[in-house]
Amino acid sequence: MSADLALAALRDLPMRQIGRVRTHLPNVGIALTCLGRYEEALRVHRLHLLWARVEGDRYQIANVLSHIAAVRVRLREHAQALRLLRSAMILYAETGHRYGEADARNVMGVAYRGVGRLAEARRQHELALELTGQSAERHAECTALNEFGLTLAADGDTDGALRAHQRALDLAVRIDNRYEQARALAGLAEHLLRADPTEARRYLERALTLIVPTGAPERFDIERRLAALKQGIPTR
Repeated sequence: MSADLALAALRDLPMRQIGRVRTHLPNVGIALTCLGRYEEALRVHRLHLLWARVEGDRYQIANVLSHIAAVRVRLREHAQALRLLRSAMILYAETGHRYGEADARNVMGVAYRGVGRLAEARRQHELALELTGQSAERHAECTALNEFGLTLAADGDTDGALRAHQRALDLAVRIDNRYEQARALAGLAEHLLRADPTEARRYLERALTLIVPTGAPERFDIERRLAALKQGIPTR
């Protein structure tokens, strides 16, 4: 079911019946976030949060707090995201459930990067990768690797960033995650702009081909960088 169809179904559903579809709420919210439809994503996640609080399900509360934080990060509201994530971490620890913690720690790394606390950002990405390595969350591992690459680049560790993006690309190809393939290629291209602009252009073209069908808003940044590269305009 598409995000639009799922959202339409939720609008027509009486509140008393939300419990019947509660397991679908996180995925609908995440899909809307990936499509850049942040206000709609927040509405879905808040509905999930309402249900979790009524049920007293602290594990689900932790999950939904981390999902809302992921939207806040996309909106560049990093301080608010960090407050939500700290609350989520307390709940993860209290409940003993670790599923979802890898994503939460990775988002925390992005939020720390957003406020310039790069050492803490690196640590959170490393913890996220440790958790995904202990589980079968390969999609989460791809995401963590790409975000780790961006954090390493922000911290001046170009070689480390290249290794992280290459690992993300290899894994994303293996599990057919085209969104993370595109992000990895864009990350690699960023570090090839001066050394090999022709190869960087090829990477960006591949990234664009992969990401356009997903509808993800990152396509616009890739388009901008590719257009600038073709015109010989520095992108950083």
